[in-house]
Amino acid sequence: MRSRGRSSAAPVSDVLAAAARLQPDGRGRFFAPAALQSWPGVVHGGGLVALLDVASRPLGTDGRPRRLEGRLTSPVPTERALDLESHAADSTVAVTILERGQPLTSATITTGESGGDLEAEAPPRDLVDNGVNGREGWALPLSDQCLACGARNPLGLRLGLRFDQRGVWARFVPRESWRRPEGRLDPALAAVLLDEIAWWLGALVTKEGGLTNRISLTLLRPDAPAPGPLTAGGRFEAVTPVDRRRTFWRTHSALVAADGTVLATAAIVFRAGADYSTRQMSYLRSRTNPEIFARMFPSYSG
Repeated sequence: MRSRGRSSAAPVSDVLAAAARLQPDGRGRFFAPAALQSWPGVVHGGGLVALLDVASRPLGTDGRPRRLEGRLTSPVPTERALDLESHAADSTVAVTILERGQPLTSATITTGESGGDLEAEAPPRDLVDNGVNGREGWALPLSDQCLACGARNPLGLRLGLRFDQRGVWARFVPRESWRRPEGRLDPALAAVLLDEIAWWLGALVTKEGGLTNRISLTLLRPDAPAPGPLTAGGRFEAVTPVDRRRTFWRTHSALVAADGTVLATAAIVFRAGADYSTRQMSYLRSRTNPEIFARMFPSYSG
């Protein structure tokens, strides 16, 4: 659950800035390296929103409390040159990734003067159980190269997520590559971390594989020093269906500093389906204790 020592990886801020670049005319280029993937060949959902947030910074969003609304219409491939377009109006910037003129993913970044300006509209804040530090739970599987949980990704957060009957959580000290000068957190950390927690909240409630469909992330303190371990999590009781067919599920999660300060909250929609399970379950089963896997996905444990 803690970071695995010091890292020589490039700062994540540099990698993101190189991957998504806008010109003064509002157009630009997008090229995500493999280190930003979730499943092989596909950019991590939270990483996508972080990338578009980075692209918007020359337009005045950096360092300010803000809300990121991401629409993940289609998977975005790694290591492929794509186009960017942006539009700015008042306190809002919209950035879209396109392939041959077809939108793949977009995000709207809305800034506030202070965290309080956005806090009233943010998802519930009491999502990280005060007793999480005393809970053991079960470990969720790690991958090799995922930006969030990849044990061999030199850039990754290398998260060790856990779950029990109440929810999903992580408690860890961010690696140096995810911090800015003077120990301040990189804002991309909240997007990647809370998206990963949301995926597992949705998967464990529905007992199916899936993908992130919509991300609403509120960065209340996007450039906080936040010394000491961070805690992030969400509760199963706060996962609710969005549609009658119960395909889309809204999850809620939060990121909290060691002193209890809420740094970010998220309302992220998970799309579940047996078609996703067909592609994902064999991989997850191979990396999970059989007894724990049967608890997680009973229909696929045989």
